Amino acid sequence: MSAKRNFLHHLHPPQVCRRTLEPTATLGLGIACLTCLAVLFVTGATLFLYYVPDPERAYERILHITTTLRYGDFIRNLHFIAANALAILIFAHLARVFFTAAYKERYLNWLYGLVLLGLVLFGNFTGYLLPWDQVAYWAIKVGASLAAYLPYIGEGVQRFFLGGTDIGPETLLRSFAFHAGFVPLMLVVFTSLHLWRIRKDGGLAAPAEARKQRLPAAPWLYRAEGAVALATLGTLIALSLIIDAPLYERADPVHPPNPAKAPWYFVGFQEMVGYSAFLGGVAAPAALLAFFTLAPLLDRTRSEGGIWFARDRLALNLLFAAVMVSQIAFIVIGQWFRGKNWALIWPF
Repeated sequence: MSAKRNFLHHLHPPQVCRRTLEPTATLGLGIACLTCLAVLFVTGATLFLYYVPDPERAYERILHITTTLRYGDFIRNLHFIAANALAILIFAHLARVFFTAAYKERYLNWLYGLVLLGLVLFGNFTGYLLPWDQVAYWAIKVGASLAAYLPYIGEGVQRFFLGGTDIGPETLLRSFAFHAGFVPLMLVVFTSLHLWRIRKDGGLAAPAEARKQRLPAAPWLYRAEGAVALATLGTLIALSLIIDAPLYERADPVHPPNPAKAPWYFVGFQEMVGYSAFLGGVAAPAALLAFFTLAPLLDRTRSEGGIWFARDRLALNLLFAAVMVSQIAFIVIGQWFRGKNWALIWPF
């Protein structure tokens, strides 16, 4: 029992603020993200045993997993649901940290979080191609073309990811290597660093007055984290029994779908590029990256970290909300309204 207790104490401070145990303090988003990540590792390791990153066999392997392998469809559904849920939850977690100014005096951990966000999106992007079906093939083609808009390095990044000038066997092999090798390793490294910094900072951010009211981490914090993890896992399993991971016809490099779309989390950028190549492909992404990276450094407000929607942070919160709402709007428009009859629906 002692070894187990010591291990848990390395992950948590001996005592925690009573306020951080309240559901409204953090919404449990961090633990929900960790649960999704654990599910991805377990289901991904299972799928890894049956998948072959070869254009001649990849599609048939996915068909075998989905239609023949016992519980294969459920495992693939669970992997798909967890990946998409993680992409949504990590953005929600980012918003929670920003709206509570939990980054104050914790800038390094904010940067670790941004790296984790990038890794999650990159992991989803590289996994999108693996079924080698029609929608995945053209989504990656469109997504890779967006990289070409990066100043100076765009074409090099695109060529490195594709393994050439177009999607082919090298692209599938590299996507698999990134998805099953590089990204999981980096996720483990930066998740560990993220949790370590929380531990070093004495737990979650909270006002000074709230930090005076403390409780032992065991069993209160463990119970709260366990409840969130079980609720998240139950939701993922329930959704996996209802929603099937899509698998369309085999990839056809000659006949693109109409319209060809990037994965949903990059559709917003695709939509912006459609209006203006420079603004959508260069200026807007650069501005978003600068805002997310520098906002904690530019925040000169006096309110303490851990307070939802502090009054003196109204301007910053409104700016962040405007950025998030605009991106969600672009994603909704590009994902559900953009189509071959788009001009009839929205003539501009």
